[in-house]
Amino acid sequence: MLLLIQVISWGEPRVKFVKIDCEIRYAERTKILAGYEAIYSDMLKKAPEQAERWVAPGLRIDDKDKKRVMLIDPTRTAITIEQPPNVGFCRDSIMQFLKSVDERIGIPNVARHGIRSTWIFEYQGSFEDLLNKCKQHIFGNSKLAEKVDDVAAVFEYLIGTDQKIALTTGPMKIEQLKSQYLSFEPESFPPLFLYVDVDLGDSGTKKYSAQYLREFFDKAVSEGERLSRELATELGVS
Repeated sequence: MLLLIQVISWGEPRVKFVKIDCEIRYAERTKILAGYEAIYSDMLKKAPEQAERWVAPGLRIDDKDKKRVMLIDPTRTAITIEQPPNVGFCRDSIMQFLKSVDERIGIPNVARHGIRSTWIFEYQGSFEDLLNKCKQHIFGNSKLAEKVDDVAAVFEYLIGTDQKIALTTGPMKIEQLKSQYLSFEPESFPPLFLYVDVDLGDSGTKKYSAQYLREFFDKAVSEGERLSRELATELGVS
């Protein structure tokens, strides 16, 4: 099960938590596909070959009022929450959704948990100034970086044997955020900002546990806020 979460905070005027993307990928197929396999075996008296390649219908739920999109299919479950009022709303929405999936379908073993928090830090200068800050602090005196018109950097941090943090950052305009990352019209977003995406992943296979997920969520959001603020401070945009 892979859970990716992006969150947006509305506390300080120059920093926002933007969106929650929660994707759950299963270590085994859910009962939906298991039912298909059972019927196949009943009729042909043998196990199906390459059942994972079967095309199965999925369910998409669009909640425009709360700016949420929920997806369910035999191999994964996903939820996106944009512009939430606070972190608690994000946690409650995710837990409510997964509780319903678990009760109605049954969540199999978790192949990977991943929670992504995306932060934007308003920058009041020009895009070129912010771009140069990123080039100088991240790439130093690289001649290659001097020639590019945009940059994005990815940093990875290992935590023990199963967990890893991937941080992605770069300058961004609101038009790019709207076209590539948002499904709903943003409210009160700055025109230019430093984009910071912090994804905490746990690749250890586990039995699904709501308690573990809550604790993992809190850890991921805490680490996301800490690392993004440290980066923004170092670049001089916080």
